[in-house]
Amino acid sequence: MKWWQRIFFSAVSLIGGFISLDYLYFAFGLLTNSRPNSSYHSSQQGILIQLAGAVLFLVWFLLMAVYTRFLRSVSLKIDYMEKDSRTGKQKVKRKWFDIILQYAFMLTGAVLRWGYLNLFLFS
Repeated sequence: MKWWQRIFFSAVSLIGGFISLDYLYFAFGLLTNSRPNSSYHSSQQGILIQLAGAVLFLVWFLLMAVYTRFLRSVSLKIDYMEKDSRTGKQKVKRKWFDIILQYAFMLTGAVLRWGYLNLFLFS
Protein backbone atom coordinates (compact mmCIF):
# COMPACT_ATOMS: atom_id res chain seq x y z
CA MET A 1 0.00 0.00 0.00
CA LYS A 2 1.37 3.40 -0.93
CA TRP A 3 1.72 6.11 1.71
CA TRP A 4 -1.17 8.22 0.38
CA GLN A 5 -3.44 5.18 0.32
CA ARG A 6 -2.43 4.34 3.87
CA ILE A 7 -3.27 7.91 5.01
CA PHE A 8 -6.62 7.81 3.18
CA PHE A 9 -7.60 4.44 4.64
CA SER A 10 -6.42 5.55 8.08
CA ALA A 11 -8.79 8.53 7.93
CA VAL A 12 -11.61 6.25 6.73
CA SER A 13 -10.90 3.79 9.54
CA LEU A 14 -10.76 6.54 12.16
CA ILE A 15 -14.10 7.98 11.02
CA GLY A 16 -15.57 4.48 10.70
CA GLY A 17 -14.55 3.62 14.26
CA PHE A 18 -15.98 6.93 15.49
CA ILE A 19 -19.33 6.23 13.81
CA SER A 20 -19.49 2.50 14.47
CA LEU A 21 -19.61 2.97 18.24
CA ASP A 22 -22.93 4.83 17.92
CA TYR A 23 -24.17 2.32 15.35
CA LEU A 24 -23.37 -0.63 17.62
CA TYR A 25 -24.93 1.14 20.61
CA PHE A 26 -28.12 1.68 18.60
CA ALA A 27 -28.15 -1.95 17.41
CA PHE A 28 -27.57 -3.20 20.96
CA GLY A 29 -30.42 -1.03 22.22
CA LEU A 30 -32.75 -2.54 19.63
CA LEU A 31 -31.51 -6.06 20.33
CA THR A 32 -32.10 -5.79 24.08
CA ASN A 33 -35.31 -3.80 23.64
CA SER A 34 -34.00 -1.16 26.03
CA ARG A 35 -34.16 2.00 23.92
CA PRO A 36 -35.42 5.09 25.75
CA ASN A 37 -38.90 6.28 24.79
CA SER A 38 -39.82 2.87 23.47
CA SER A 39 -43.15 1.53 24.53
CA TYR A 40 -44.23 -1.41 22.44
CA HIS A 41 -47.86 -2.38 22.62
CA SER A 42 -47.53 -5.91 21.34
CA SER A 43 -44.96 -8.56 21.95
CA GLN A 44 -44.74 -9.29 18.22
CA GLN A 45 -43.59 -5.74 17.53
CA GLY A 46 -40.96 -6.07 20.26
CA ILE A 47 -39.69 -9.29 18.70
CA LEU A 48 -39.44 -7.58 15.31
CA ILE A 49 -37.44 -4.74 16.85
CA GLN A 50 -35.07 -7.25 18.48
CA LEU A 51 -34.71 -9.06 15.17
CA ALA A 52 -33.86 -5.73 13.51
CA GLY A 53 -31.13 -5.18 16.13
CA ALA A 54 -29.68 -8.62 15.42
CA VAL A 55 -29.73 -7.92 11.68
CA LEU A 56 -27.94 -4.60 12.27
CA PHE A 57 -25.19 -6.46 14.17
CA LEU A 58 -24.85 -8.94 11.33
CA VAL A 59 -24.68 -6.11 8.79
CA TRP A 60 -21.86 -4.51 10.81
CA PHE A 61 -19.90 -7.79 10.84
CA LEU A 62 -20.52 -8.17 7.11
CA LEU A 63 -19.23 -4.63 6.47
CA MET A 64 -16.10 -5.35 8.52
CA ALA A 65 -15.50 -8.53 6.52
CA VAL A 66 -15.91 -6.65 3.22
CA TYR A 67 -13.60 -3.86 4.47
CA THR A 68 -10.99 -6.41 5.51
CA ARG A 69 -11.22 -8.14 2.15
CA PHE A 70 -10.91 -4.79 0.36
CA LEU A 71 -7.87 -3.82 2.44
CA ARG A 72 -6.31 -7.19 1.69
CA SER A 73 -6.80 -6.63 -2.04
CA VAL A 74 -5.34 -3.10 -1.92
CA SER A 75 -2.36 -3.91 0.29
CA LEU A 76 0.92 -5.31 -0.97
CA LYS A 77 0.83 -8.83 -2.19
CA ILE A 78 4.24 -9.77 -0.91
CA ASP A 79 3.65 -13.06 0.80
CA TYR A 80 6.78 -15.11 1.30
CA MET A 81 7.48 -18.78 1.63
CA GLU A 82 8.86 -20.07 4.89
CA LYS A 83 10.20 -23.51 5.65
CA ASP A 84 8.69 -25.16 8.72
CA SER A 85 11.49 -26.32 11.00
CA ARG A 86 9.57 -29.32 12.36
CA THR A 87 8.09 -30.80 9.20
CA GLY A 88 10.39 -29.35 6.54
CA LYS A 89 7.41 -28.33 4.37
CA GLN A 90 7.05 -24.95 2.71
CA LYS A 91 4.27 -22.71 4.01
CA VAL A 92 3.01 -19.28 3.04
CA LYS A 93 3.60 -16.47 5.53
CA ARG A 94 1.11 -13.67 4.94
CA LYS A 95 1.63 -9.97 5.63
CA TRP A 96 -1.12 -8.46 7.80
CA PHE A 97 0.45 -5.10 8.77
CA ASP A 98 -1.93 -2.88 6.79
CA ILE A 99 -5.05 -4.63 8.07
CA ILE A 100 -3.85 -4.53 11.69
CA LEU A 101 -2.97 -0.84 11.29
CA GLN A 102 -6.41 0.03 9.92
CA TYR A 103 -8.20 -1.87 12.69
CA ALA A 104 -6.01 -0.07 15.23
CA PHE A 105 -7.19 3.23 13.75
CA MET A 106 -10.78 1.99 13.90
CA LEU A 107 -10.36 1.09 17.56
CA THR A 108 -8.75 4.50 18.17
CA GLY A 109 -11.80 6.18 16.61
CA ALA A 110 -14.12 4.22 18.89
CA VAL A 111 -12.02 5.13 21.96
CA LEU A 112 -12.05 8.80 20.92
CA ARG A 113 -15.83 8.69 20.57
CA TRP A 114 -16.16 7.00 23.95
CA GLY A 115 -13.91 9.65 25.50
CA TYR A 116 -15.98 12.40 23.89
CA LEU A 117 -19.19 10.89 25.23
CA ASN A 118 -17.76 10.54 28.75
CA LEU A 119 -16.27 14.02 28.80
CA PHE A 120 -19.08 16.07 27.31
CA LEU A 121 -22.28 14.08 27.30
CA PHE A 122 -22.28 11.93 30.43
CA SER A 123 -20.71 14.43 32.84
